[in-house]
Amino acid sequence: MIAPRVAMWVAALLVIHLNPTSSSSYHALASPLNSHDGVNSVAQGSGVPSAEDLAGIHLLLENDLDSETPKYPVILLSKPRLYKDGQTACSSIGETLVDAAFGNLAKLLLDTPVAQAEIKSLTHFWVSNNSPVCEAFDRKTGHAVQVSCAIKLPSLCTNSAPRTIIGENDRSKQIKVQTRRIGTWQGYRDRDQFRFLGIPYAQPPVGNLRFKAPKDIDPKQFYGNTTGANTKAEEKINMATNFGNVCMQLEIPGTNKTRLARILGADQSEDCLHLNVFTPSLKAKGVKGLPVMVYVHGGAFTSYSGSMIAAEPGNLVSRAGVVVVTLNYRLSIFGFFENAPAISRSAAPGNLAIRDQIAALWWVRKNIEAFGGDPSQVTIFGESAGAFSMRALLSVPSAFGLYHNVISQSDLMGIPFSSVTYTSALGNMMMELLGCEPANLACAQSKTTYEVLVAQNKAMAHVLTNDATTWVPHPTVYRPVVDGNLIPADFANLIQSGRYNTKVNILWGTTRDEGAFFVPAYYPSPIPPQDTQLVLSTMMRDNRTHALLQSPYYKMNESDPDTVRSVFSDMYTDFYFGCALQVMSRGIVTHNVKTKSKNTPNLYTYKMNHGRMWEAAGFPTNFCKNRACHGDDIIPSFGSGAVLPGESQTGDDARFSRQVVDRFSTFAKTGNPNPDPKRSQSNSAAQNPDVMNVKWSAYTMSNPLLEVNLKDSTVEQNLDTPRCNWIANNVPFEYQVHGPTGKFVPIYPRPA
Repeated sequence: MIAPRVAMWVAALLVIHLNPTSSSSYHALASPLNSHDGVNSVAQGSGVPSAEDLAGIHLLLENDLDSETPKYPVILLSKPRLYKDGQTACSSIGETLVDAAFGNLAKLLLDTPVAQAEIKSLTHFWVSNNSPVCEAFDRKTGHAVQVSCAIKLPSLCTNSAPRTIIGENDRSKQIKVQTRRIGTWQGYRDRDQFRFLGIPYAQPPVGNLRFKAPKDIDPKQFYGNTTGANTKAEEKINMATNFGNVCMQLEIPGTNKTRLARILGADQSEDCLHLNVFTPSLKAKGVKGLPVMVYVHGGAFTSYSGSMIAAEPGNLVSRAGVVVVTLNYRLSIFGFFENAPAISRSAAPGNLAIRDQIAALWWVRKNIEAFGGDPSQVTIFGESAGAFSMRALLSVPSAFGLYHNVISQSDLMGIPFSSVTYTSALGNMMMELLGCEPANLACAQSKTTYEVLVAQNKAMAHVLTNDATTWVPHPTVYRPVVDGNLIPADFANLIQSGRYNTKVNILWGTTRDEGAFFVPAYYPSPIPPQDTQLVLSTMMRDNRTHALLQSPYYKMNESDPDTVRSVFSDMYTDFYFGCALQVMSRGIVTHNVKTKSKNTPNLYTYKMNHGRMWEAAGFPTNFCKNRACHGDDIIPSFGSGAVLPGESQTGDDARFSRQVVDRFSTFAKTGNPNPDPKRSQSNSAAQNPDVMNVKWSAYTMSNPLLEVNLKDSTVEQNLDTPRCNWIANNVPFEYQVHGPTGKFVPIYPRPA
């Protein structure tokens, strides 16, 4: 029988990830995202235009993120051509020259962040006409003018591709990209972006590569010969029109696997190390690429994928003018197996999930330029376990040069990295359950995926009921490990010594009600006040629940029949998220002051007081109603509230998403979330009053924190500081008590 604590965790996953009875338009879907739904009539390589031949193709759109307002998408072919050649080029991509009266071309050409490098020196663009004379659009006057057909100008084409709606994908507008290292890839475009899906970034980690570090792919397999170079005669086309398999999810009896595939974007397999590239612009050779944002998904290191529907990035790509990369990485025991010292680190190095992420970042460094991105301007961002991954990547010296800015959303900052002892105990137990000797890695590699999943579940059950590890919250059974090799120490220690990545800008924060997300899993119904101490002790040990309840900040409201769960939500939010993050932020600032560092990178903190629940995935909705729960910032970050059939993103949802997208993308471009008012042209963020009316101050010891509200966002000084100071002085965080070194880590600095 599964222990109650494990049962709650399993129930949480069922509710959060898989709820098959969720009343959502999601039920209208008939097939997984990676199946051939929608229109996909283009044959492999047959008549498909090449980005190299087009020499600059850009999707332009004034995108207010509102799914109901009219949009006027246009394609710019920036290479100057004769009029008739411009017509032919538009025809080659299945379009025609656009009418000069379509939308507001002058404003679009002035404001677009997608192709400013190409547009800034240009005045006239070919457009359609109904007379023998050639017409061009003058972006300065906003009118069509007659010009000689013998001159060469860039062309403005129609864009008839629809925006992506899950299950209705039109993949007919396909395009090829030639790369220097990995051959030719054929993707497709929608209204907002070019989409290149399911590109492998490492060899399949199967067979004797299971539990091994990701291994580079021989690039010759992407070419039509063995020389490692394509020729026109024998060009091999690598298809990138469907998501690749997602990594194995936490296996739960009774899982609706068809529904799960729809949420994740594809079916599960151990062969899952794929990434996806979404770009609004395929640049001509020699033209600087756009900033790149690499997203690492959350899901407790046990669930989700880079293709999950909430992370559909079309609106982010289109509005911000950035290239977005999403990726899969190995999860659960597949991502964190080790069994030291029985199995040497050279044979099973551990931290495989983080190693996968680093391998994907290396792929970006080497290849993103071919997809319109700038490899010298990479921002990594992630939510929940993705934010935990940001913390890990900030701690891995070998990864420091692969990114330049970090956005961390809702990291359980109070939880430390794991230890080799803990992780190896988990790995050793799995070996025993598989019937393998502790040192026999080949035995574990020979077992079926299902056998490994069953053993993993039993090992997890033991961890969650073992007295030595009952402090581990359900979402962090698997997490990055201080191995002395990849990760040298816990993050708190690295901040103290200045050994984290001190050269990158950081933007991190939480939602207002993080803990409320977890309440239904722990306590599905209101709790009688007399049971408060007993019930809340399941959250943390060492009498810390009792200490928190004695504070002046967590008092019961006798008029609220659900007051105990509300207090639990507040405690969980502060202890694991907000206050732990505040202490870490102070540590960074204090270290900078102590070392008198010059030109220190920026640090910004926030709290989101609004959001949108991901109801399609069955997220618990009742307790989170009118709250900003854990995960409610994902949809606003991508503007993905209307990717499901029948759903919309309008009004307040669109307005809030514009704030988040504009702040995050501005930070990705400059390391500062405040747009430059002098560059209001070609910058939608600088035209957003909700952003421009509030200057977001960098973090100092007075704790300036941006409260991101639906409207009237404000920067508050010392917000939550009294409560967080009380916790810091009276209730040790988990990273202090249960850190991987086993030694108490003092508060640094200790607040007054």
